[in-house]
Amino acid sequence: MKIKAFGIKEKGGKAEPFYYERNVGANEVRVKIIYCAIARGDVQFISDDWGDTKFPLVPGHEIVGIVEETGENVTGLKVGDRVGIGYQQEACFECEFCKAGTEQFCTQQKVIGVHCYGGLAEYIVVDNRFAFKLPPALHQVGSVPLLSSGLTVYSGIMKAQLPANSVVGVLGAGGLGHLAIRFLNKMGHQVYAFSHSPEKKEMINQLGAEFVLTSNPNNLTAINKKFDFIISTLNVPYDLEGFLKILKPQGKFCIVATPLEKQPINLGLLYDYAQRTIYGNYVGSRRNMIDMLDFAAKHNIESAVDVMPFSQVNEAIEKVRTGKGGIRLVLEN
Repeated sequence: MKIKAFGIKEKGGKAEPFYYERNVGANEVRVKIIYCAIARGDVQFISDDWGDTKFPLVPGHEIVGIVEETGENVTGLKVGDRVGIGYQQEACFECEFCKAGTEQFCTQQKVIGVHCYGGLAEYIVVDNRFAFKLPPALHQVGSVPLLSSGLTVYSGIMKAQLPANSVVGVLGAGGLGHLAIRFLNKMGHQVYAFSHSPEKKEMINQLGAEFVLTSNPNNLTAINKKFDFIISTLNVPYDLEGFLKILKPQGKFCIVATPLEKQPINLGLLYDYAQRTIYGNYVGSRRNMIDMLDFAAKHNIESAVDVMPFSQVNEAIEKVRTGKGGIRLVLEN
């Protein structure tokens, strides 16, 4: 069938009406898109910051919609189901990673922006194993950012295997950061949020975290705490060494976003009287997604969103590009 979308034909270009053909395969579902987020990552795809964007690009990797057609092999979903769709669209389900339940590392995977079209469209056709039923307790629009930002921070946190009542830090309080704060708070940890924006203090406190202003470098050394875990959601340069110094000797530092510039680090901070760990996290598995959505539903975790119509897509992209799009901006179809 012919799918109507908004496409971007060249690096840094504007979104304009775009059509492509896509039929429903035996293992696939066709989903009528209701909401699609515009995230910082979408803007970076438009700018081809990572050098792997496939043009024409249909951005949007956080999607909520309704199943309207199912392939002949699909048994887990039916027409009318409300589903969420994230960044990953396909996997081979035969390689060592897929068999281990870590299909996000599949070498044959397909992801939005690099291999296939995203959610700024009337419909999307996707492997049914990457369309996830939304728990009834979650509102449609507030759950949209969970499908990528929520999955990424949740799976990164779970990998740390934190003991109860850990002392934890979150760098940044944007789309990724504010969800990380909420997850960590509901997991029962002592949460500190580091931000250079004093106007975010009230929001951070309401989310259940202690606010630390990072524009004053003395605030790091003044904290009379040693951290079990810190997760960085920042895509701008920051004092990585300063944060490693406030980790416990066996503390863990998780990176889910990074500046495009290289970050300097004194490797001695990892082993000198210490056994500290730095690790990255790339989205999450299907099991992570299901667990995250269940946890979010149980603890009433959703994202703060501003909503605009699909027709204002270019205005929305510019808002995100210039940092004026609020915590997260979602387009309604």
